[in-house]
Parts: sequence; structure tokens; C-alpha cells
Amino acid sequence: MSISHIMTHRNKLVTTTADASLASLRDVFAKARFQHVPVTDASNRLVGIVSVKDYFRELSPVMDAATDPAVGLFIRSRKVLQVMVSPVITITEQTTVKQAAALLLQHNISCLPVVDEQKHLLGIVSWKDILRAALTKPAPANTPG
Repeated sequence: MSISHIMTHRNKLVTTTADASLASLRDVFAKARFQHVPVTDASNRLVGIVSVKDYFRELSPVMDAATDPAVGLFIRSRKVLQVMVSPVITITEQTTVKQAAALLLQHNISCLPVVDEQKHLLGIVSWKDILRAALTKPAPANTPG
């Protein structure tokens, strides 16, 4: 089975830009079901990715010692560029689910952006998508009876 069958497609993703503030990600992580936000340029080319773990890792030093206004100021002053992972390990729509699972394990990551040859973002696949695909039973073949 190829990744194109199980990935979350581009039109259902939330993306951001490298120059966006961390404050803009707060709402995405708080309100959306996404654990990862791809970072794209003006041409929809993937330039990085930010996970909810990256976001909180960046905030953790100020969370304990700062007041709410100080945290707000901090996340408005920090840019996605400062916390995103780049370069990103990616796959194509033709990648198999097994190959994607191997990459996740090999690199100890939890998602893989799906891109075309020019690095345009097509979608994303997470470890949950892969596990769900592994647990889904294929429909039985129709055999003449």
C-alpha cells in the first residue's frame, strides 16, 4: 500500500511560514488535532516542520519563571524559523507504508511530510496513520461461489 492512500492531504493541513510568530502556532496546537505543522515558503515548498514538542521545548525555560504577560511577549517575539526542524526527512506519494514505517523508526521521528519532486507539500503521514493502516483489514476478494 502506498502512502497516498493513508496520508492527510494538503487541503486538510494547517501550515505556517518561517517568519510567523510562535504565538500563531499556539492556536493551531491548542485547537486543532495536529501535532505537527509543516513550514512552507510562498511557493508551497516545504522548508521545515514544527511539532508540538518543539513548541513546548522552546517555551519550557520561560514557563516556570515567567508571568503570563512575559510568556505572551516571548512567543510573539520568537519566530517559527528559530524552532523548526530543517532539513526535513520527507517521502513521496509512491513510498510504501512499510518504507515510511522504517524511516520513522530509523530516525526516531513521528511524522513524514509527503512532497513532490520540487519539494511542494502534498500531505503528511504520522505514525498513527501507519499504525491505523497496519490494523485495518483489507476487504476480502470477491470469489465466485
